[in-house]
Amino acid sequence: MEKSYSIRTRFNLVLLLVYLASLLITLSIVYVYTKQEMYAQANQKLTLMVDMVSSMRKYITEDVRPALLEQKVMHAPAISSTVATSHVAGHFKKLQPDYYIKTASDNPLNKANLPEPVEQTFLDDFRLDREKKLIIREGSLHGQDYLLSSHPTVSKADCMICHSTPDAAPEAIRSKYTSGGFGYKLDEVVGVSVVGVPLENIKAAVLTRSLAIAAILTAIFTIMMVLVNMTVRKQILQPLDDITAAAQAISKGNLDTPLTVIRNDEIGKLTHAIELMRRSFVKVLERMNRK
Repeated sequence: MEKSYSIRTRFNLVLLLVYLASLLITLSIVYVYTKQEMYAQANQKLTLMVDMVSSMRKYITEDVRPALLEQKVMHAPAISSTVATSHVAGHFKKLQPDYYIKTASDNPLNKANLPEPVEQTFLDDFRLDREKKLIIREGSLHGQDYLLSSHPTVSKADCMICHSTPDAAPEAIRSKYTSGGFGYKLDEVVGVSVVGVPLENIKAAVLTRSLAIAAILTAIFTIMMVLVNMTVRKQILQPLDDITAAAQAISKGNLDTPLTVIRNDEIGKLTHAIELMRRSFVKVLERMNRK
């Protein structure tokens, strides 16, 4: 036998389904919007970081290095944009530990500049496509998720002063770096500049916003459910109970109590129909009694 549900239960089930559907749709929208918003914020910060690093490297190569080389000054932090970037990155890291700056190479003078796995992928991509000048993607470094921007480092004539062969390198470079960083050729991709800004924990942000949205929706639907139940009880269930009681009384022969019709809706029409039936029974009984 098919299970029967009361009108109130059916209303509540419909409201519950609407609530669950609304919650599912809203949380999906919150997730997409939150991710886009956080990505846009990270990208804005990334642009500033990239411009800062590019400006610093340009300052070394165009404003500082030519004058120092002319005077035969071979101080690496002053003439090498890579070394300068490493020094600046070290100081910057102390002030902003969540951000990331590095010039990486798989053949560096300083082994500290060896690439992390994600940096090696940048390097490989730039070597495969020499027309590519910028890569932006998400990546993980030391357990932290970043939005990373990378530019290729291409060897120029000035680079050959220190990176061609050990014998040709200045004494200051030869004596300090002995395990690599030589053998560069002109116009080859020898490294990458990588800048990263932290991507906030999207899952945590989504969870926080989702809980707030869920609480608001739950409160709204709870109020709606209470109001609907009160309305259903007053406008539908109670009148139906009265009509049912009147119909049962008529079925038992009690025809003396008229039903008052005060509504023009379906409940009012049903009440009016029961009242017409009661009157018909009364008339039938009166005719039968006169015979």
